[in-house]
Amino acid sequence: MRVIINDANILIDLVHLSLIDKFVLLPFDLKITDFVHEELHENQRHIIQGYIDDVKIELIITENEEDFINIATILDNTSGLSFEDCSVWHYANKLNGIILTGDGRLRKQATEEGISVKGILFVFDNLLIYKFITFADALERLNYLCQINSRLPTNAINERIASWTNEKHILLI
Repeated sequence: MRVIINDANILIDLVHLSLIDKFVLLPFDLKITDFVHEELHENQRHIIQGYIDDVKIELIITENEEDFINIATILDNTSGLSFEDCSVWHYANKLNGIILTGDGRLRKQATEEGISVKGILFVFDNLLIYKFITFADALERLNYLCQINSRLPTNAINERIASWTNEKHILLI
């Protein structure tokens, strides 16, 4: 099962979209770092904690010095990333996982270093493929997401709207 290391922004969007309960059903090994967990607002952390307690999302606790050093090294060698971002990067690298983020800086810099990075549209695509949501539901929630998040990739959004309107999947690579 593929490891997914979650950044806060995707989890926050999934909570706002009321899709977090379906997200945790996807066939991925979902993880969140302790630093990202602490970054969430109290109500968001409470929701995510429920999925941690139910063992649907694993909370990675950073305890050893080597992990701290590696996170700090990433922080020192990158531009504009937070310690929380660097913790996601470190564990994705360590666990050969995918970073799930909407952060453009994290995406760009991690991708340049060979880390696989996906975003919210990857989640939508998988929710559709595994039939956890319908095309109509995906379109409705994507339209709502566009209202609350102006940083989404316009071309990819338009591609999905066109495909999903015709009830066709976007092929995942």
